[in-house]
Amino acid sequence: MELQPSDEESMVRVAVADLGRRFATVDRSRIEMTVRRRVGELFARARVKIYVGIIAERHARDELQRLGGSA
Repeated sequence: MELQPSDEESMVRVAVADLGRRFATVDRSRIEMTVRRRVGELFARARVKIYVGIIAERHARDELQRLGGSA
């Protein structure tokens, strides 16, 4: 996992692409909704934005696994 751009939309695109490969059986719109929510929550509170994408992706991955995705 590499550092991701510091604007929200780029973070969402990168994380959705990565998680889409990991969770091939999960609907892409569900992945995007989960990632978008996580990025938005973290981005709003973060002082240093560069790691928000990575952290949000990890949180979204954990949430998708709990919801029954396979990775």
